Amino acid sequence: MSISSNRAHRSRRQGIFASIAALALTSLASPALGQETEDDDGNLEEVTVTGTRLTANPNLAAATPVLSVTGEEAQIRGNIRVEDFINVLPQVFAGQASEVSNGASGTATLNLRGLGSVRTLVLIDGRRLPYGSSSTASANVDLVPIQMVERVDILTGGASAVYGSDAIGGVANFILKRNFEGVEFGGQWGTSFNDNGDDFWANVLSAAGQPVPGSEFDGEEALIYTLMGINSPDDRGNITIYAAYEDRQEITQANRVFSGCALGQDDSAQSFGGFGCIGSANFRLFGGPGGFGFQRENGDIDNFFDVPGPERTFNFGRTNFFQRPSERYNVYAKGYYEIADKVGALENVEAFADFSYINNLSDAQIAPTASFGFGAYNINCDNPLIQGNSGTESLTDIFGCTPADITAGNIVSGITASHRNVEGGERNSRLENSAWRVISGVRGTLAENWDWEAFAQVAETRDTSVSTNDFVVANLQQAFLATTDADGNVVCTDTSGGCVPYNIFQRGPNGESLVTQEALDFIQGVGLVQGSTKQTVYGASIQANLEDYGIKLPSADESVAVLFGVERRNDQLDQLPDEISRIPGGGFTGVGGATLPVTGQLDTNEFYSEIEVPILSGKQFAEELTLRAQYRFSDYEAAGNNTTNDFDASAYGVSLAWAPIDELRLRAQFQRAVRAPNVIELYTGQNTGLPNLDPAGTNANGDQLFDPCSSDAPIATLEACARTGVTAAQYGNIFDVISGQTQSLTGGNPELTPEEADTVTFGLVWTPAFVEGLTLSVDYFDITVDETISSGIPAQAILDNCLATGDATFCNLITRAPSGTLAAGTFGVGFQQTNLNIAQLETNGIDFQATYGFEFGNYSVNLDYAATIVDTLDTVPFAGSDPIECAGFFGGACGSPNPEYRHRVVSTLKTPWDVDIVGTWRHFGETDNTDPDEMLEGTLDSVNYIDVAANWYVTDDLVLRGSALNLFAEDPPIFSGAGPALGNGNTYPTVFDTSTVFVASFQYNF
Repeated sequence: MSISSNRAHRSRRQGIFASIAALALTSLASPALGQETEDDDGNLEEVTVTGTRLTANPNLAAATPVLSVTGEEAQIRGNIRVEDFINVLPQVFAGQASEVSNGASGTATLNLRGLGSVRTLVLIDGRRLPYGSSSTASANVDLVPIQMVERVDILTGGASAVYGSDAIGGVANFILKRNFEGVEFGGQWGTSFNDNGDDFWANVLSAAGQPVPGSEFDGEEALIYTLMGINSPDDRGNITIYAAYEDRQEITQANRVFSGCALGQDDSAQSFGGFGCIGSANFRLFGGPGGFGFQRENGDIDNFFDVPGPERTFNFGRTNFFQRPSERYNVYAKGYYEIADKVGALENVEAFADFSYINNLSDAQIAPTASFGFGAYNINCDNPLIQGNSGTESLTDIFGCTPADITAGNIVSGITASHRNVEGGERNSRLENSAWRVISGVRGTLAENWDWEAFAQVAETRDTSVSTNDFVVANLQQAFLATTDADGNVVCTDTSGGCVPYNIFQRGPNGESLVTQEALDFIQGVGLVQGSTKQTVYGASIQANLEDYGIKLPSADESVAVLFGVERRNDQLDQLPDEISRIPGGGFTGVGGATLPVTGQLDTNEFYSEIEVPILSGKQFAEELTLRAQYRFSDYEAAGNNTTNDFDASAYGVSLAWAPIDELRLRAQFQRAVRAPNVIELYTGQNTGLPNLDPAGTNANGDQLFDPCSSDAPIATLEACARTGVTAAQYGNIFDVISGQTQSLTGGNPELTPEEADTVTFGLVWTPAFVEGLTLSVDYFDITVDETISSGIPAQAILDNCLATGDATFCNLITRAPSGTLAAGTFGVGFQQTNLNIAQLETNGIDFQATYGFEFGNYSVNLDYAATIVDTLDTVPFAGSDPIECAGFFGGACGSPNPEYRHRVVSTLKTPWDVDIVGTWRHFGETDNTDPDEMLEGTLDSVNYIDVAANWYVTDDLVLRGSALNLFAEDPPIFSGAGPALGNGNTYPTVFDTSTVFVASFQYNF
């Protein structure tokens, strides 16, 4: 563990970048691009090209850098989830995945360049996927049939002029097998293993009295699939059908030594090495005008601050899922048939169709709920359950009940009575996502030279979330008001609905809980949210090589090519929560706020065009010089929640490809990309979010604070805290935000307009003749996104600026609870953060790729290296603010780690014994804490993962595979502040491996 200042870190980054830039002048890259190729019979076979729709001059090199990965790599590695396969690439950052539990959407998303998954466009065979669910507009890559993938093209940077909205961070285009013939049957089984041999974290658990796990095999996953294809008898068409079933079991945080408790910095007697099992303070906690008390195991109520930290907090991490259990069904079918050789002026008329369906069920489990909320409840002072308790503190005194109040049975408000629902069990959200997608169309040639296509696409998703084991706020409050009936029994003052008192104020003679199942049955509820999305797309395009019209520069061999297209798209979204879920502030205690209905649609009408102009060919210092340009105009009509909005946007691009000699190609491009606001951003009602605050430092008592105005020893002065709403009476008596999690008021904005992004790339491609089989490349990228849609000003920026300046622009966005806290739990408390076109994003850096193949004896070796250097990954939250620098940082506003350097190296050895051995080296560079004063957790060290796999071609029809991912059992870097959604279990499991995964599989063809 180490520390480095921002200035030193920036200097180091500039040095690295300068070195890499110098290297870029002498070594270059070459992506593999799909294009039209001839089959064995000399017929032209269509292959999708990523980055352009033009295919008129297939021999010309593209100026758009694209990284291509074969689908076979996923099967060799044993990846049955698309996100696990793609996330190893250095241009891809973490998104929604099966490792997300708290905040899971039940979908899987891709995040190119770290600009957010909503800015990544996902395609299958060049056609966009719909919204992932009614809660996330990002495409759900569960729709991709991984065993059908021929290759994946990753285009990073703007491509909206070619593909439309959302292609700001880039495009992931999954190209599927087209002419599969025969039957392929396969299956695989895998398991995760961790020996939990890290003594440091074992000592932390032991010091806090927490169980220390032994070696664990868990997280088993199984897949079975079949792929069938048949050509028509006349070889004019093909139908391919795929079906798969997958089952994956859970991994809980209790089964890993580094996540066996919720960590925090601590130096008490129950800690080790500066860390303790801190947990959360909402555990057997009572508070009011008389201070705060904690209920010990024997029922005594003592002063909260007199109880040692690990004892008075709840270990909320043990039962959270590191990997959600899931069950998934996937069906995909595609086909085409050449229906006519010639019909009038039409030739080679071909009909095509695709159908896909997925159904995914998963469970997101997190810690038991609680009667959350500081000062959120009322209690009657004559409640028999709060009279005469043992210990140093009296509950009636804590709640501010005077003798007169007790006699009169007065009700006092604003009390805290926070008890974890250990009796009822963990909170669970059962997530079901299903989607289907149908595409049909016709393509052919008009007047011998114009290739045309027309298609229709319809997709629909349905999602259901069923939440259980949470407290209904209204029922909980009813169960807190108790009295004694004529028979001496303690009953609710209002017995309607079958109310039973919730007795968390007393414990039995042996320390046992007195919460009854009848009480749980009354206060626990089920939350149901159902949603659906529908996408309809109609489109047509026509393109031609204009040689027959004489449109060709005399200095070039190839002719000018043009393309024109139109597209109409309609996106609809409906989300319908039940009545309890809609209650302002949240009908349940364990959610951040209400889940509100959303209904809306976005109609898009577009015209687009491309032109390709070969300028020079076969000349000295100009084997090829080609200019390309693209343009797309989009008109949007949005409607929802009884409001409408119209806006338009233009996307365009220009690129130049130059080959001074055959071995060397230079390329450069500029792209203006756009992203239209989606229905969720436009029309979601006002709700409550849960942003995280950065650690503010350590106070005089040695406690790490998130709110500098909290605790009995605040870090900030009374004058500064008063700007944020703290009164003199509250100062020194404010509870800190738990684990950094505060609260915000969020919501849509129907007046949003499209984001605009400028992308500049330039690079070189070198295939030196003196080293046969070697290709080197480097590409520089620079992306700036303006008018970025953001949830207002980040909470941390609001708090910091208000403390420092008292500016009403920031201070008016802060609302503290009556007790002064900013902790989540009470509706209206926290920060105002509704959607605005307010932020700016910027990233730049260099991509590298090198491929080399050679033979020695009866062996052959192929090497594939891909790496990214990120120099800048900045967010400007609002105009005039300082940028939040995230390249090389983690935590705070940067969230999950954003390394400056990542690479993936794949080495394949083909042996003469029908066995191929594949090794993969994944490197994830070190990152620094955004807090420059953090000493204990200042750096997450770099991580190297080694994966090995072997393919045994037993016969021509049978292949057996085995693989071990993270062979040397590297444990993930640990950060106690890693919070949801991508932080989980004191680390970032969507980024780092938490286990060694062993996989065995077979593939049989007949």
